[in-house]
Amino acid sequence: MEFLVLTSQHLKQLERERIIMQAVIDAAEVIGVDRITKRKGNVYCTGVYIINEGTKSLLYNDWEKNWDQKKIYNTILASVRSTDSLHKNSELVLVLA
Repeated sequence: MEFLVLTSQHLKQLERERIIMQAVIDAAEVIGVDRITKRKGNVYCTGVYIINEGTKSLLYNDWEKNWDQKKIYNTILASVRSTDSLHKNSELVLVLA
């Protein structure tokens, strides 16, 4: 299981990306996600996905939101827990692509 964070290649939102990434890292540690991949792409806003057994599901998108780190973290946790696909792992790997 891994998190995929897609950010816009067109918009410079370094502070928003930092807040979102910290929420993702915190959620990964609690849930036991063993890999986080961050990519820039042709998207309008940052999105957080979970990939599990070949299935990609959107957990959070930052479109017109100005949420703080705690609210993003809670949203990610609630979304993951609703998928019933938790597997505990002890290693966290952050990949920046």
